[in-house]
Amino acid sequence: MHKRTKIGCENLVQDAINHCSVPYIQNYIKRNYTKNTEKWGLWARQHSPCFYRSHQRICAVHNIVNIDYKKRSEAKIASFDFCIKKISAYSVDDDILEEIKKFPFPFQQLIIKEACAVMNRLEKGKGVPGLASLDCHCLFRHRYLLPCKHIFHEHMYGNKLLTSDVWQMFREIFEESGFEVYESRESFIEYVQTEQQKRAEDRRIAVGELTERMRDRYWRVEETGDAERTQSFISMLEATVNPIISRFDDNSNEKT
Repeated sequence: MHKRTKIGCENLVQDAINHCSVPYIQNYIKRNYTKNTEKWGLWARQHSPCFYRSHQRICAVHNIVNIDYKKRSEAKIASFDFCIKKISAYSVDDDILEEIKKFPFPFQQLIIKEACAVMNRLEKGKGVPGLASLDCHCLFRHRYLLPCKHIFHEHMYGNKLLTSDVWQMFREIFEESGFEVYESRESFIEYVQTEQQKRAEDRRIAVGELTERMRDRYWRVEETGDAERTQSFISMLEATVNPIISRFDDNSNEKT
């Protein structure tokens, strides 16, 4: 029916007859389709504006159906991943990993990153945060209402904060409200993030200026060629800076 030439249409009809092994059906095709292709074949209508528009509509419908099928397939896969898919991580304790797997997959991905971040804190020499409860004021905790790296660090090496009841409490937050729990917090999160970024940038600029002033002063003294004066400058700098570094290295409540 969709052939655009009469010859092509008639050839396909003849092929159907040749490949049919039932005489009755062969006769049926010959009687109803061989001598009247202009009545049902699109080849006879391809130059008609009505045919062209109809053909366009048919193609558009086919495209819509294909897109719909693709979207439905993607939705099924996403739904399966959200509810069924489980994450894996070699650096997280089995007990913690099993609790994380009870969350929908997107939340699993968020939580596992925080749990793995504890190793980075240890490598940097960070001490146990010293939390006595889940009241951590980091941005992740406020943004996602989930256990953050500071809570995990405390649980692994200090107070056991993440009990079975606590994990259940975290899950119930999303079982009752789903993602709607984040809607009322969006403006607050954006404000906190903007303010924290601005303050952090101001601190980086201040430290950069101090470092640059110290470096410039050192080179001025060095260029005088007076080794004794240069060594005196370095000794005074060390005497001033080392206590500051030691103080913050020993501060177990420091969090990043």
